[in-house]
Amino acid sequence: MTNLEKIRLCQEIVEEIQRENSRPACYLEFSREPFSITDSHLGGVPYVPRGGEIPTDEKGNQLWLCAQINFAQMPRMEGFPDGGIFQLFASDFDADGGFGFYAGEYGEQKGWKVVYYEEADPAVTWEACAAKMAVPWEEASKERMPRPAHKFDLRDIKEGNAGLWRIPAHPLKISFRPVVQDVMGDNDFRFDALFAAGLERRLPGADPEEFMSYRLRDETDEERELLRRVRDQLGSGGCKLGGCAYFEQCDIREDDEALAAWDILLFQLHDDFTDFPAGEFPEMDLYLGGFGALNLLIRPEDLKNRNFSQVLGYWATS
Repeated sequence: MTNLEKIRLCQEIVEEIQRENSRPACYLEFSREPFSITDSHLGGVPYVPRGGEIPTDEKGNQLWLCAQINFAQMPRMEGFPDGGIFQLFASDFDADGGFGFYAGEYGEQKGWKVVYYEEADPAVTWEACAAKMAVPWEEASKERMPRPAHKFDLRDIKEGNAGLWRIPAHPLKISFRPVVQDVMGDNDFRFDALFAAGLERRLPGADPEEFMSYRLRDETDEERELLRRVRDQLGSGGCKLGGCAYFEQCDIREDDEALAAWDILLFQLHDDFTDFPAGEFPEMDLYLGGFGALNLLIRPEDLKNRNFSQVLGYWATS
């Protein structure tokens, strides 16, 4: 079998896997337009109901708002709420846990928190919510890293030379794209087995490794173009709700069968600036560590019951 024939067979199997493993997804766009306290946004002041408080970590330190989603503002998507406010709070970065996401933690949510309000109180004001912040966002943002993201590495932060690292650098309004069908990428923990089964049906006894896109050569223009298309098909990144998760290093469910139950991508931020649906912003606006990904996964029954206490959170960077 020629190398070109191997590439074509790889593409055929990938297309079959993706036809049978697609999910609705709503991709996000960001802007610096003004937004209200109940609007969907990244960073800044969170909505907090009267009598409510901003969540803290196990040491009593107030967490900061990473993302707020008003489900009433996004297109209707099966399984997701059609109302209410979802919030993700995170810790300031530390070298051991990165925003409080300690190697796929769920349940306890010690260094990060998920909050869900079934209804938003229209009488709550921006000023009242801002007054509950221990440190105003504007003041904290002055401690941002002193130089562009691409001119430092993580050692700056680990050694205390970079100031605060929060996502985003500036509060951003979230808007929603129409719902589309998202397809499985090759770093999903199920992909290798599905690929091997598809190859076995076509070429019994063949070694799947020899037909994987990352192992195939691209020595001619035709091979390069076809292999580029296959590799593009396997991408599952971006900033979105629903769809298929992208993991920067590995799918954390791969080595723990129990985690396979966390099957729904609740929320994902991904700073892949080669295909980034966030408008024209400097990299510092949404910087997860250089092609980093932050994933929140949830079990279908928990999403159905609006139970966000067992969300599986994970952050990694290349």
